[in-house]
Parts: sequence; C-alpha cells; structure tokens
Amino acid sequence: MLSMKTITNIYNTFTSTNKFNKIFVLTFFTILASLILVMFIMLIVDSIFNFESFGYYGIGALLSIIIPSITTPIIAYNIIIFTNKIEKAGKHISTPVQHDNLTKIYNKRHTLELANYEFALSKRLSIPISAIFIQYKDLKKINKTYGEEIGDILLVELSRSISYTIRNTDIFGRYDKDKFLLIFPNLELSIVQKLTEKIRNAAEQVIHINDTGIKINISIACSEINDYQGATLQTLLDKAQRQL
Repeated sequence: MLSMKTITNIYNTFTSTNKFNKIFVLTFFTILASLILVMFIMLIVDSIFNFESFGYYGIGALLSIIIPSITTPIIAYNIIIFTNKIEKAGKHISTPVQHDNLTKIYNKRHTLELANYEFALSKRLSIPISAIFIQYKDLKKINKTYGEEIGDILLVELSRSISYTIRNTDIFGRYDKDKFLLIFPNLELSIVQKLTEKIRNAAEQVIHINDTGIKINISIACSEINDYQGATLQTLLDKAQRQL
C-alpha cells in the first residue's frame, strides 16, 4: 500500500508539471483503468454466457482504448484550464492590496503597517525614527482649473520625484488624496531636515501638459521620536501633521 508521503510526492510532482504532461498522464491512466474494467466485466460475462472468442475480447479491448483516448484529453484539458482559473482567482482575492492604484506607491493601510513595524523595532533598539508629511498644496485648484485627470498626472509625477530622492529602506506611501507620508528608520531629525530640501528641489518642478506649464508646490513637515517614553507611531505622525 502506498504511504501518505508517497501519495503526496506523486501529487506534488503531478501538479508541478505543465498541462500537456498532465493530460498525457491522465489519458494513460484512464485507458489503463478502462482496459482493466472492461476486461473484468467481459470475463464475468464470459463466465456466465460462455463467450469464448478472441474477437469478442478484441472488440472490448479496442473500445476501452479508443473511447478514453478521445474523450479524456478533451475533458482533462477543460478541467485543468478551469482549475487554473480558480487558483488564479483565489490568489488574486487572497493577496492583500498594498499599492495605491494611481501612484503605484504604498497605500495608506500598508504604509501604516510597515511604519508600525519599524516604530516597534526602533523602540526596541532605542534608535531614532523620523517622519515627513508632504502635501500637494494646489491639488484642489488644479483639479478645478484643469480637471482631475491633469491633477492625477501631477500626483504621479510628484510621487516619482520623491521616490528618486529616498533610500530603498525608507517607507513611502500615499496617506491621503493630496498627502504623502515618509518614514525614515534610524534617521535623525537634523538629517531629515536636510533631506526635505532635497525633496522640495526635486518635487517643485514645472510639468508641461498640453503646452501648459504647471508648477508643483508642496508643503513639508517633519518630526522625530528618540525618547520613546509613552510615545507611539501616532505621536510621531501627529507631531509632523501639526506643522502642515
């Protein structure tokens, strides 16, 4: 008798192969099972009615091979395609949304999840952590004057400019419609303040759209936590937001 481990190994090997190999394997075993079943039935019938003929067994064997050879690949192919669609749909549903649809940077929920993790780590190691809020000051005016489509283009350009100025280890996400949040683990406020100027220089540029030059203007506020007595992530965020 096959052990559970052997059965599991066979199943894993089968599922990891491509669909054409799966169809071949299914067809082979279907033909084998069909042949065994038909021969078994014919032997029982033969023992009852005494049909002792080579042609009798030959027809049965031929049908047990031909019919599964035609039907099994068609059925197996459709089952495999359907199963793959279900698996892809399941993965899509189970995968949490982490990025903002427009700017492709982290959304607010995932940004705060990462920020909470980095805050807890910084607190445990007693190292500073800093935050920057960046607000696009003219977004409402841009949307009203040029339309939301133009406003979206400018938000994308703004997020791209900011991305180029920060480290890979920094957390960057869209906090609100016109507001972005940056979290800097193990970075002191004095360094962050210098970084804000670098971000401002990169972000406050003129974007040309349909022969119209539109200047991006931002507000930046930063804060730091290095004394964790009673402090939380919200403490860090509130300190920065009050300056906007």
